[in-house]
Amino acid sequence: MAKGKQPERWESTMLAAVLAVAGSLFLFDKLSSLMRNIAVPFGAIGHAAPLLLVVMAVSLMLADQNTATDAREPHAKAGHHERRS
Repeated sequence: MAKGKQPERWESTMLAAVLAVAGSLFLFDKLSSLMRNIAVPFGAIGHAAPLLLVVMAVSLMLADQNTATDAREPHAKAGHHERRS
């Protein structure tokens, strides 16, 4: 059923499986050194929590404000996409 340049389904499946196994082996090989470099002390998380909460609150308020503005003016968006004859 496959066309001339298109590989058979089983070939594509096998290639995807081999690439997944090779990628996971590479990832697990590098995972320990990556975790050592990224490790954040738990004390730093406690000190940064208030700042993270403020940033999240501000971003949620801005998202809510944009959503409320979009909901208030539905005809403004529709006017941009209409063609005038």
